[in-house]
Amino acid sequence: MSTLQEKINSLYFKPDDSWQHVIIRDQKLCKDCSANPCLTICPAGVFGWNYAVTAPIGIAYKQCIECGACRLACPCKNIDFFYPKSSYGVIYTEEQPTS
Repeated sequence: MSTLQEKINSLYFKPDDSWQHVIIRDQKLCKDCSANPCLTICPAGVFGWNYAVTAPIGIAYKQCIECGACRLACPCKNIDFFYPKSSYGVIYTEEQPTS
């Protein structure tokens, strides 16, 4: 039986620096959203309030574990979520890939 740490170590994330797979369509809607469930629903903490007038919600998409909860929880349907392109994103493996 695997320990918790062994299970965590079996996850590897390869970010695609040329394409962001989690996007807020219109940041103006986020300013008027009173609930902001994206800030609390994401288990990986991808979304954060960044106090900027034009972009109040920051996205750390490289932390994403690809559950898709953000797009389901957004009351404005303002989050686009796409699975990363092939060979990018979360990779479940016995060992971390060398390349």
